[in-house]
Amino acid sequence: MKRHIRFVAVAAFLLLSFSQFSASAQVKKGDFLLSPNLGFGYYYAGSGASVTIGVNGEYAFTDEISGGGYLAYTHWKYGYRYGNNKYDYSYNFVDFGARASYHFAKLLRVSNKKFDPYAGAFIGFVTSSYSGDNGVVYNDAYGSELRSGIYAGARYFFQPNIGVFGEVSIGLTPISGGVTFKF
Repeated sequence: MKRHIRFVAVAAFLLLSFSQFSASAQVKKGDFLLSPNLGFGYYYAGSGASVTIGVNGEYAFTDEISGGGYLAYTHWKYGYRYGNNKYDYSYNFVDFGARASYHFAKLLRVSNKKFDPYAGAFIGFVTSSYSGDNGVVYNDAYGSELRSGIYAGARYFFQPNIGVFGEVSIGLTPISGGVTFKF
């Protein structure tokens, strides 16, 4: 986990080092948004802990509509006791696909140029792998499949090209957040 956080921090630093600064904060036609993020909870994960590390990239086709892709990796660990035996299972999920957002700032007449509320939908593909211990054979019911969902979120740009964001969603991670870089 620490290795993944360090990777996101180094990638963010490199992006900042080579980025061009834009003049305004709210999303404008032609902007490209790159948003590394962490998510908590997962669509498939029941009990047990899961953390998702991902990145979203979106291009603003207009001041209100953007679209692009996403890539996410989730590790979910589940363990239980049965008598004197402890059983541990581990899943890895890789999600990727396309997403589209509608930015509500103009519609809602948001006067704060640093605030960007948005909502959207995604469609993609998920693939999974499983491992277990103690010689237990477990049927992996997850496999690979198409996936779709919806999300709502908001960004706050504390610099013209750097902001933070939070999202809630149905279909991937219930809660996620991170940093947004605007190019």
